[in-house]
Amino acid sequence: MLSAHQIARALGVSKGRVYRALSRPYPLPYIIIGSSAKAGGQERHYTIGVLLPRLKATFGISRDQTKGLFAEGGYNV
Repeated sequence: MLSAHQIARALGVSKGRVYRALSRPYPLPYIIIGSSAKAGGQERHYTIGVLLPRLKATFGISRDQTKGLFAEGGYNV
């Protein structure tokens, strides 16, 4: 599961661009996970299988950026 912050860090873009890409033309499915470090903090988390097609179409990500996404999400690379 990846948050918008992790996606932005792996791709080198802003969180706003990531949220825009993930919500247009239709929003991708996500789950909300509460942050235990901050009271009331919540983040949207997306699965890598849902993210990759949208990110490839929107940003035209490279192989290295894809590997960065897997590393950020804790997937075995």
